[in-house]
Amino acid sequence: MKKANFINFLIIVIIFSLFYIVDIILRQNNIDIYLNLDLGDGTKITLLIALYLLVMVSSVIYASRAVYKLYIKHLRKTKLTNSRFALVISALFISYVFLLFEVEYYYYFGSIIVLYLLYFISLYMYDVYFVRSQQEKKVVVNNEVAQNFLQLLGGKDNIISVTYEHSRLKVELKNIKIVQLDAIKSLGASGVFIAGNKLQAVIGSNAGELENALRAYLL
Repeated sequence: MKKANFINFLIIVIIFSLFYIVDIILRQNNIDIYLNLDLGDGTKITLLIALYLLVMVSSVIYASRAVYKLYIKHLRKTKLTNSRFALVISALFISYVFLLFEVEYYYYFGSIIVLYLLYFISLYMYDVYFVRSQQEKKVVVNNEVAQNFLQLLGGKDNIISVTYEHSRLKVELKNIKIVQLDAIKSLGASGVFIAGNKLQAVIGSNAGELENALRAYLL
């Protein structure tokens, strides 16, 4: 489990557990802070479910979306702070509502399980969608395109190695500063990422074809 996933899940568990402990203390000491509304059981349950879906579920999906953007889509400018703040506020609010409505203990823990499953299912769906979109052919591979790539990468003398993995072309370079990133995107790459002296470009299902075409010029 990534650290971000663990922290998001821990936020929910801690807040829900604290309110459950508070509920136990209040009941044992006969302290009444509960909300006595003149509503039927069906109406109360409907209201609780509506608040739960509107507040808690939406914040969990928002949190998984932020993790997806940062760790799967590699949008480095993405910050997790806002999503975690939303999780804290939502968990506090829903836990407080559970407390006021005298919700039984198993709803607290059942809610945690539901949110846990929802979080990872939504993250999995984001991942599946991303992989499928990346597998689409984004760059038409031919000799002209290969030559253009070589030029934008700084020429063959600037290239140490070329490989590919799934939809990505991976290039190790001597001087990363002379690479023309925006121009590479203009050739059709949907994403270009830099890590040290290594470049990854999202090409699509024909990334292997581009690798072979580049290797032919490097021999």
